[in-house]
Amino acid sequence: MSKKLLTLALAILSISFAFAQKVTVPEPEFSDQTYLLTSNTEYVKLPRETGVVKTKAGASVYLTGIGKIKTRISLPGTTSSVAAKQGEDVRLIIKAANNATDPNSFISIFKFEVKGKERRAQLAEAGTFSGSKSNSLGQIEFQAKKYGESSYLIVLEGLQPGEYGISLGDPDKLNEKNSMKITTFSIK
Repeated sequence: MSKKLLTLALAILSISFAFAQKVTVPEPEFSDQTYLLTSNTEYVKLPRETGVVKTKAGASVYLTGIGKIKTRISLPGTTSSVAAKQGEDVRLIIKAANNATDPNSFISIFKFEVKGKERRAQLAEAGTFSGSKSNSLGQIEFQAKKYGESSYLIVLEGLQPGEYGISLGDPDKLNEKNSMKITTFSIK
């Protein structure tokens, strides 16, 4: 039991340390823009790519009427143009319309599967006997704090090498165009 408490205490200290560092970069200019912090004073703007939603049924659905149908979002290319180093906390500044809403309610950070010449993530699945699941991006937990007038400082710990995406909802209104836009980065 004491080992679990020590681990929890160390996790809280590391998160507190990540937020305690004095970050002095400006807020992104526009809502939905994201900066990857490379130091407390430097950043790189992350690319925002347009995804394509694809739905595919397994062969068994066509043959027997039993099986699963999966819906995925796909991005062309196998890697993002911006990468962070493995072993370091990933710190992001994400500008929203305002920072009054809990960012966990509209910011989704997830890992892509690289398949062929594209990156993809599952959005939904429906099965004959298993029912349906939606919004199953496999979200990654993050810590957030208000930053500036309308941004958030997001800290991600322990990310493994791979391709990652950030889906930003709008806490104030539904924006259909936003659902196809994914901000991307890699961990190398």
